[in-house]
Amino acid sequence: MGKFDFSKLENRTNTMSAKWDKREEIFNNKDILPLWVADSDWQTAPAVKKSLLKRAEAGIFGYSFADQSIEKAVVNWLKKRFDLIINKDWLIFDTGVVPAINFTLKAICEDNDAVIIQPPVYRPFFSAVKNNNCQLIENELINKNGHYKMDLNNLEEQIKAAKAKGRNVRAMIFCSPHNPVGRVWEESELLELLRLLKKEDIYLLSDEIHADLVYPGAEHHPVLKLLLEREEFKSYRKKVISYLAASKTFNIAGLHTSYTIIESKKLREAYNQAKDGFGTGNSPFGLIALKTAYNEGEEWLEEQLKYLKENYDFLQEFLEAEIPKLKLIKAEGTYLVWLDCSQLGFETDAELIKFMNQKAEVGLNPGRWFGDAGSMYMRLNLACPRQRLKQGLNRIKKAAADL
Repeated sequence: MGKFDFSKLENRTNTMSAKWDKREEIFNNKDILPLWVADSDWQTAPAVKKSLLKRAEAGIFGYSFADQSIEKAVVNWLKKRFDLIINKDWLIFDTGVVPAINFTLKAICEDNDAVIIQPPVYRPFFSAVKNNNCQLIENELINKNGHYKMDLNNLEEQIKAAKAKGRNVRAMIFCSPHNPVGRVWEESELLELLRLLKKEDIYLLSDEIHADLVYPGAEHHPVLKLLLEREEFKSYRKKVISYLAASKTFNIAGLHTSYTIIESKKLREAYNQAKDGFGTGNSPFGLIALKTAYNEGEEWLEEQLKYLKENYDFLQEFLEAEIPKLKLIKAEGTYLVWLDCSQLGFETDAELIKFMNQKAEVGLNPGRWFGDAGSMYMRLNLACPRQRLKQGLNRIKKAAADL
């Protein structure tokens, strides 16, 4: 065991936990083992917890803002982890990546503009497009032998077809690393995408909230870094927005703090105007947690990544030995895994969901939550003590034996 303990079975019931205290409401089963929503079942880094307790002792919780110390922590983290060098003036602090994406679409889109997403993908992307009165272009990822790739040839055709109908293809919401399929995109893939979007003059909204959660052998490439390094993209950089947070990395999602990076001053002004009136001030706790995580949490993160990889390896070995009909899509990042359930023998997604929720009593995210391309898949959250993961897998194994 390392310096930090990720194996402790924390009791999260009666803590207002959406993951644990809404089991019966969400799954219609109070005994379900929740392995779904993207938060972790262990405490945050000790340094973060200590800083929050100290702030609570002050006893005053008025309106707060991100001061220079917060900006410096973010700038230093991006430089240290990704060799991404940004100007602090490019930073805007938000309450979350999902609201930030919505504000961006509000700032740049007109009614009935088209926005590209790549299903199966994080469900709020669908909602953001519809909420801003835009039209969806679904450029589905290709699953080739358990490995997902972007279908950029089809994307180019989809853009041409939309433009031929007089539709303005305004933006693309991109997920990197990808939730739920676990891809960490290679540099060559990203450059091909960037060149296409530049050619077609389409904004790129890059959700990189899982950037810190990458397995050995893979490397996250921030799109902004690729753009800054290449002269060919100098003019296109004004159309790229990046969204990041410490929330998934350090299990502080409930503190509702993220940051948006926009190099273009004109676009930053439009973005802030779109936010005006929505009461988007940050919690002092979220800001302090972000700063402490980035300044003092790297050792904890490295141990967490090691534990997550061991969980992933355990899951892979368990499925191959005990539930071979349940296929694991190879993940390169995030603590979320994508399971191909098509060989279990169910004819409909409803039957599969009922099996997991009522028979196996395991709460996973149904694949259809990520679009029609997720049919017959399930998403499982690995960020829990191995004992809990094993318990969930044994429940599925026992239920599958009766099929």
